Formats: sequence, C-alpha cells, structure tokens
Amino acid sequence: MSKNISDTRVVVSSLLVSAADVVLNVLVAMLTGSAVMLSQSLQGLSDFTTSAILYKGTKQSRRTANDKYQFGFGREVFFWVLMSSVVMFIGTGGLSLYFGYHQIITPEPVHHIWAALATLFISLIYNSFAFWLSFRRLSTLDATRSWWQLLVSSSIAETKATFIINFLAALASVLGLIAFGLFALTGNAQFDGWGSVIIGITMMITAALLIQDMRGLLVGKAVDIKIRQRIIDAAQSVPGVITVLDLRTMYLGSGKKFAILELHLQDGLVTDQIEAITDTVKQVVQTNIPEVHHIQVEVESPEAT
Repeated sequence: MSKNISDTRVVVSSLLVSAADVVLNVLVAMLTGSAVMLSQSLQGLSDFTTSAILYKGTKQSRRTANDKYQFGFGREVFFWVLMSSVVMFIGTGGLSLYFGYHQIITPEPVHHIWAALATLFISLIYNSFAFWLSFRRLSTLDATRSWWQLLVSSSIAETKATFIINFLAALASVLGLIAFGLFALTGNAQFDGWGSVIIGITMMITAALLIQDMRGLLVGKAVDIKIRQRIIDAAQSVPGVITVLDLRTMYLGSGKKFAILELHLQDGLVTDQIEAITDTVKQVVQTNIPEVHHIQVEVESPEAT
C-alpha cells in the first residue's frame, strides 16, 4: 500500500493538517494568551502557506516540455520549495522567536492551560499521521538507499519538504506540551516563552538547511556519487564499451536526472555498430536507473580527453 502513496497525496495531506492547525490553534491562542499557542498558530499558518506553495510547485513542474523549456519544468519545484523554506524561516521561526522573547522578558498571564494541553495533544496526533505518511512515501522511493540517505541527498524536493514540515509540526507539539507541563508545575509563565523560542530556533535552523539544499539543486549539483557509479557500471556492462571516460550529471526535477557520458569504444567499429552500442547504453542505464530521464552519449578516445 505504501508504494501507492503519491507526492500529491502527501502534499495535500500536509495542506489539510496545516489548515486544521491554523483554525484550532488560533482559537486556543486567543483563549489562553499563550506565546506557545501563538507560535503554534503561526506555524500552522506558515505550514499551510508552505504546503499550498508546494502543491502549486508540484503541479507546475509536471507541465509538458516545449520549445522554450525543452527539458520540461521539473526544476521549477526546486524554486517553489525554496520559497516555502523562506516562508518557514520568517513566518514560523522568526515570529515564534520574537513573541517567545517578549513572553520571557515581560511574562503575560496564561489562561485555560488545560485547553492548550488538549489542543497540543490533538495537534500531535494528526501531525504525526501526516509525518508518518510523508515518511512512508520517502522510505519507499528507492530500495537501494535508506530514508535518511534520500532525505539528505535526493532531489525529491516536495516529499522532503513535507517530511520536514510534518516532523517539525509534531516536534513543536511535543515542545509545547513540555513547556506547558513545566508551566503547570511551576506557575512560571516564562516557560511558555521559552517553548516558543525553542520552536522558533528549531524552525529557523531547519529552514536554513532546506534553503541550502534547494540552492544546490537550482545551481545544478551533480547526483549522488553512488548513483553516478551505478550509471558507470551499467554503461560499462554493454559489450563494445571499454570504459566511461567522463560522466556529467544534474538534477532535472524531483527524482529526474540528466546524464552525459563520454565512452571509449572498441576499435574498428563501423557507424551502425557505434549507433547500436550507444542506443543500448541508453536503454541499459535507464533500465537500471529509471530516474535518469535524459541521457546523452558521446564517443571519444582517451587521447581526445
């Protein structure tokens, strides 16, 4: 069943959960006057905006290639994930840090603490479900790599972003419960502010890491070294190929890769044989590494490189 979880389903689930977060936490923040609940409201609003941006980016990236964009629009999803990360950094992290700081410096009374605790517990449940969904999607994308390797080095940008959003939302609920638990035990409203500050710092650090990741994908970083080796091994398995002299790679979109191979072939081949070998190389590489959507094969000699 997990193999049928699509990127759209993951993003839409995150969008719905974020919408519920906004409505519920805004009401409780107004009722309690809590900085943590205000932080939760800001996070819900930020996550809703982020998920909406990701949904738009996912749809935009699937448009058909044309004369102006001959490799398609796959890389557009990187731009939208970058925009969503900026929203996360400023909207959730920055504002949570700001309001938490003021609650620490000048503590305001917090009312109806049990309503806040109940809301945080409910939020933890449905954010955990959204996180589980994105985790299942991420962990089944590539059987050759772990979910952690995919999170760090893959180009599945929208799934990575929703995974991070849902994880942080669940983590924020846990931190909020801890902050309110300490407040309930001590009566010190500064714990409410510290909870908001910690949530804000966590969001800002994570958003900054995601921004750096998207920057690399937009600039055109090469694919993971293990995948490059798989491409080389697949090409060199074709009869007539002596070695791969050079390999250049780049991400063309979410899970889509572009490869340029320079091959050294056996001597004495005629044109038809060379064409047959290059076609076979393309077929074998795409069979072994299906995410390589575009392959360009060039025949060179070692002396020419």
